[in-house]
Amino acid sequence: MKIAMLGGTGSIGEGFVLRWAEKHEILVCSREIERAVNVACDYTNILSNKGIQCCTITGCGNEAAIKDADVVVLSVPYQGVISLLEKLSPLFKDQIVISLVVPMKKNKWFEYTPPKQGSAALEIQEILPKTVKVISSYHNVSARKLANLELSLDYDVVVCGDDDKAKKTVMDLTHEIKNLRPLDGGGLASSYMIESLTPFLINLAIRNGLSDLGVKFV
Repeated sequence: MKIAMLGGTGSIGEGFVLRWAEKHEILVCSREIERAVNVACDYTNILSNKGIQCCTITGCGNEAAIKDADVVVLSVPYQGVISLLEKLSPLFKDQIVISLVVPMKKNKWFEYTPPKQGSAALEIQEILPKTVKVISSYHNVSARKLANLELSLDYDVVVCGDDDKAKKTVMDLTHEIKNLRPLDGGGLASSYMIESLTPFLINLAIRNGLSDLGVKFV
């Protein structure tokens, strides 16, 4: 499978690239193509130094990646993702788009600030062609732990979406990351409940001197 990481040069993007590159062709995307190429080389070297054989990790611009990808992962801050997708929308066809996006702002504490559609996932679905399958997931996975290949991530990952086949694809990708457990969270309209957990967990960590909190349902 060919997976494009929009925001692949950032902290959360790194972890997904390193975890999925053994089985999938990864496209690390950025508006700055030279930066994307350099970061892709860095990721390849990290895996090589650990003796891990991987499929290709390629750095490229956003436009080229979307055209070729089967899955597009949005690891881009909410403040920039809508304007980015409005420009890129004509390039989408029938890809699976995974949204990690959380609309929030910080006053004294972090607050969830959903758009009028009710969640970032629903707003993204409204922008993209109807043939695109939008899935929301991975909002509450620690970027630092994800990028540390020595760690097993004992987290649950809620997957929301309206297309069952696309949802299964994302759940299968989740199973490939050791100890992550995917859970079916229902339709895309349920995404607001999962998105809103992110500022809650950040505030919980700050108040209690914790870090890298995740979610586990028991």
